[in-house]
Amino acid sequence: MAELTGALAMSHAPQLVLAPDQWGLLNTRSWDPLPIKPELESETMEAKWAKWKRCMAAVDQLRQKLEALAPDTIVVVGDDQHENLLDDNMPPFTVFIGAGVEASTSLRYLNQPKSENRTRYRVDDPLAVAILEGLADQGFDPAYSRKTRYDGGLGHAFARPLKFLMPDARRAIVPIMVNTYYPPAPSAKRCVQFGQALARAILRFTETRRVLVVGSGGLSHTKIDEHLDRSFIRALEKNDMEFLQAMDPAALVEGTSEIRNWMITAAAADRPATVVEYMPLYRTATGVGCAMGFACWA
Repeated sequence: MAELTGALAMSHAPQLVLAPDQWGLLNTRSWDPLPIKPELESETMEAKWAKWKRCMAAVDQLRQKLEALAPDTIVVVGDDQHENLLDDNMPPFTVFIGAGVEASTSLRYLNQPKSENRTRYRVDDPLAVAILEGLADQGFDPAYSRKTRYDGGLGHAFARPLKFLMPDARRAIVPIMVNTYYPPAPSAKRCVQFGQALARAILRFTETRRVLVVGSGGLSHTKIDEHLDRSFIRALEKNDMEFLQAMDPAALVEGTSEIRNWMITAAAADRPATVVEYMPLYRTATGVGCAMGFACWA
């Protein structure tokens, strides 16, 4: 029988991939009016580097946790931003069931073609199909795919955390794509229910398998909302599914919508989270940036 060994979650924004002195390459996206925050206006490059290094240390901790848990298969829950899910078909949940798949960590900010920086991953297709069927048995009707159409393979929400957490690509994966970004997106309540159903589907798999769930994305961005983040983190630490299900969909938009991937992961884990790090990385004095989160359930 399959065993759900635990779960991890981490942000995947390009500010993790680019060093602070390259953040100027990123889109700052302005809101009008957006006031200057004096404490950010005076933030030094040295301070930005210190925060970024704390995020790198958190990534290291999660990678060590993954190795200690020694999963056979990693189920990655991430969003898709017009990479493989386009306007001709935008299901809320998609399970990838092909035998293998590639993912590129190339950055358009550095003019890197998607044909570079590609890694091939083995997909645990028997488990993927069992998850698909198990979700259907519980009232979900997720889409499935055996191929990618994006020139980078899987989208960035999968490529980046896999490269950070499993650089040798030696473990099998099951990618689950969630439409968090484009309305109508699944509700917070539906995401929690999906995570609970996902865990049950994994546990019903009849083959021996150690499975780890990894949630990718978030926290608030491109305009950082520390109040939202900290309220969400407190709910994770208390395993408060009622709070998660009641989150306002008006707050879960653009990059912040990726919190849905964390909801699914937390619901699958069904235990209090340990937050390894929370670090809002501001790019501008008006509050633009990405709030980075790193957590584990084990």
